[in-house]
Formats: sequence, C-alpha cells, structure tokens
Amino acid sequence: MKLKPAEIDRFIKQPPDTVRAALIYGPDLGLVRERGGKLLRALTDTPDDPFSVADLEESVLKGDPARLADEAGAVAMFGGRRVVRVRDAGEAAAKALKSYLEQPGDGFVILEAGDLTPRSALRKLVESAKDAACLPCYADTAESLEKLAAGMLRDAGLDADHPVILALVEQLGADRQLSRNEIEKLILYKNGESPVTLDDIAASVGGADARGVDDAIDSAAGGDMQKLDVSFAKLVESGVAPERMIRALTMHLERLHLVLGRVERGGRLDEILRSLRPPLHFSRQPAMRRQCAVWSRRRLDGALAMLADAEAQCRGAGPLSEAIVARAMMSIARAAAAGRRS
Repeated sequence: MKLKPAEIDRFIKQPPDTVRAALIYGPDLGLVRERGGKLLRALTDTPDDPFSVADLEESVLKGDPARLADEAGAVAMFGGRRVVRVRDAGEAAAKALKSYLEQPGDGFVILEAGDLTPRSALRKLVESAKDAACLPCYADTAESLEKLAAGMLRDAGLDADHPVILALVEQLGADRQLSRNEIEKLILYKNGESPVTLDDIAASVGGADARGVDDAIDSAAGGDMQKLDVSFAKLVESGVAPERMIRALTMHLERLHLVLGRVERGGRLDEILRSLRPPLHFSRQPAMRRQCAVWSRRRLDGALAMLADAEAQCRGAGPLSEAIVARAMMSIARAAAAGRRS
C-alpha cells in the first residue's frame, strides 16, 4: 500500500502490527535516511544492537535473496522485534522481499532507496502488498521546511516569530538532512537563549555561502550573466547544493512577483521594499529596484514555471543537477537582460 503524505508521520510514530515491511524512497535522500531512522527507533528500543537490528546491502541480496527472510526471522537476543534495514535497495531487493512477504513472521524490514519510477519492480511489489507500505520522500517545499524549522526550534525550547521562520527557510535547500544541519547550527548558536532573531540567522546559518547565494540570485534576476557565471562556480566549489540555489532563486522571484503586484495596485516601491517580511537586507534593495524595472508579473510567471520544471528534473539526477541548475539560472539571466534592453 502507498501512504498519503498526511499519513506518513503517523505511520512512522506507530507502525501498525499488520505491516511487516516499509519501502522509504524518493529523490530527497536526506529525508529517506531521516524517516528510516525514525521508523527504526519506533520499532525497537535498541537500534544500535546488532542482535536486534541487521543491516544488509543490496549486493548481499543479489547473491543470496533468502538472506532477507533469514535475518528477519531470527530471534532478537534481548527480546523485542527483529528489524532488518536494507540501504540503497534496488531491484535485487524485490525478489528477496517477495519471498519474505510470503511468510513474514514477526520481524520487520525497512528498505531505503533513491528515486524509483512507477515501473520499479520493488515499488510495484510494496504498493500492491497489504502487509507492506510505501513512504515516498519528495524534495522539501517551503511549507514543509517551515514545519521542520518551527518544530526543531520548538523542541529546543526556542521561540521564533513567523517572519524569522521564513527568513530561516530562505537559507535552506531541498535536502532534508542538509536543512537539519543548518537548523542545528542555529540551535547551537543560541544555546537555549530565546527568542531567535533575524540577526541570529544571519550570524549562524549559511554564512559566506548565504551571501554567495544572494549574489548569484541577484546576478540572475538582474541579467548579469558574467557575474552569475563567476558566482555559480564559487558556490559549486564551496559545496553548495544546486537544489538550494534553484530553490532560493524561485523564492526570490516569487517575492519579486509579490512586490510588482503591490506596485500595480498603487503602492510606492520604496515603502513596499521596507515593509517586506522577512525584511530584505538594505544592501540588496538597490538590486531589487533594478529588477522591478526589467521584469513584469507575466514574464515572472514564465520564469517560475521554467524553474519548477528544472527543479523537478533535479530530483534523482545526481551529479547532473549542477548542469540543470546552471542552465536554468543562466536562462533567467538572459531573460532579465532582454527585459533590460527592451
């Protein structure tokens, strides 16, 4: 069976007794790992005990498909449920899982995989089984990142206003684990002192990388292709995920769209820029003014659609995502340059 997004968290917290296996898959490998770990801890009180949990690789199942059922059927030495965790599961795991589900016993199998197409034998097997569940993990959206950030800060005993949460989300990317790392940096920086402010985010999250991303965004939205080329190369060299860049550019163009809409309704540009929440840093306001002069909301609609397509192509693209994002950002820069000349 395939779980709906709203059902996944509840399933992980309390896996039904009737379910014997879960396939956690998708392009967001950070989220795949996170959910796999949470599910493991929900199933056993001793997740680090090799007598309670067995870790298997796909290569093992290729040579010995019966190993999965054997490991799941073993008795946990100190009681409790036996759990088998298969990382980087692929098509070899499908044959092994099929045999296991024919006589599953009391154990539980967690399979973690990357992006699987609907034609995947492993995915089709789990989706059609009554005693197995599919948990798809897609790239974080702004809404899910808000929920993640607010929840982690709340768990750490830190208060933050909604504009502060939005400013934090702007510094995060599509990979769940990388986003968690950035939020944990903020939590460590605060050391229990509430509330979280915009200055705290500027001081602890992203750092030089965040400034570099801003430079690349303003270069793209402003039509400066030469500067974009240099900024993008520096970000790649420093290890910034391409998905983070395209998400940040998308959020920036959405904000630019909002600003232009308020201008069309009679608002004054300077007042609109000062009233933005989260606030736009004063150093970036001149660039935003110039961008307002070269873009229209109609042209932004087309740019945002193109970025959405590019972000979708990045899912599961691995190393190719760098070229996809570079091409998309350069296309935005060319469109801005054309608007500047017209």
